[in-house]
Amino acid sequence: MSYYKHEKKPDFFICDTTLRDGEQVADVRYTPEQKEQIAVKMAEAGVESIDAGFAATSEEERESIRRITSLGLDMRIMSMCRVVQNDIDHALSCNVDGVILFIPGSDVHLKAKFGGELNETRRRIVDNAVNMIKYAKDKGLFVEFGVEDSTRTDSGFLIEVLQKAEESGADLLGTTDTVGFLTPEKTYDFISSIVSKVNRPVGVHCHDDFGLATANTVAGLLAGGGYCSPTVNGMGERSGNASLEEVIMIMKVLHKMDLRYDTRKLTELSKMVQGYSGVRMDIMKPIVGENAFSHESGIHIHGMIKDVNTYEVFDPELVGRERKYVFGKHAGKNTIKYVLAQYGYEINDEECKRFWDSVKANECVGVHYTIDDIIKEYNSYKKGE
Repeated sequence: MSYYKHEKKPDFFICDTTLRDGEQVADVRYTPEQKEQIAVKMAEAGVESIDAGFAATSEEERESIRRITSLGLDMRIMSMCRVVQNDIDHALSCNVDGVILFIPGSDVHLKAKFGGELNETRRRIVDNAVNMIKYAKDKGLFVEFGVEDSTRTDSGFLIEVLQKAEESGADLLGTTDTVGFLTPEKTYDFISSIVSKVNRPVGVHCHDDFGLATANTVAGLLAGGGYCSPTVNGMGERSGNASLEEVIMIMKVLHKMDLRYDTRKLTELSKMVQGYSGVRMDIMKPIVGENAFSHESGIHIHGMIKDVNTYEVFDPELVGRERKYVFGKHAGKNTIKYVLAQYGYEINDEECKRFWDSVKANECVGVHYTIDDIIKEYNSYKKGE
């Protein structure tokens, strides 16, 4: 793929959207107190900017945003707005640092939402966008301007509207793969093309309808995207968004970037969002899944005991986790013998085999043992001899 051949070392920042896009999940609703705590944890992790919510939605939403802006966090606090003056005024009332203005861009969105003659619709919404960008800038706001469904928008129209937004004072230019339409190589080409035609940082916001949101986000950053907008745990509508923790660790570990984020906070952040949202992650989810640093195969554990790099790319402590050895039917006697030796139990191969055979003979199908379980079982076994 071209984005591997011409890889760059990008300089990017994150505008996390967990509190807005990440809340647009069926049956998920954070309280103002919960949103405040999530924002604090994001600041501790070093996230530079957040989309704190859609201020025009309700008074409760505005209360949440005000609570966050009153904290004095070391991050830029933004609010999503339509290109409507009332939306911007609501955001201003929350004392945000900036607004994220957006318009629909693709023909399918324009026809469904506005109807009428397409070119006339385009001209009207672009004129309105320019006016609202200027209005927000006149009010002293930092402005991100983005195009919804960018990846299905006519390329000529997309560049035209982004250039006009830039000329009108927009500080950032956002693109959105609203329905997960792109693949990584197409994302790379898409972002590269835009970056070559504008001067402001270009954003990458990807949805996960085909399971490619994180990969597409990374591709967009490698193509020169100046920022991205993921969510904690990949939370979001339908299949969700790019995962904050995955994007950070891919760029840090696989692309060897010296990032400012405190990655040790990622697990805490993930668990907080899981707890408040009620949405539990798959145990095999990368980075934050319960099984991400668990090892069960005897061959694997035997290798890990000698060198953890055999089956782990990075130390789990880097993300606030601990590795876990779980012993089930795939465990080998050498591994059991080694573990027992670490706790002062020196036994030979024959004794170890007899012990482990006795454990497996008594276990129910699917039962697994932690190291503590093994020690307890061995003590019971010795007493019963």
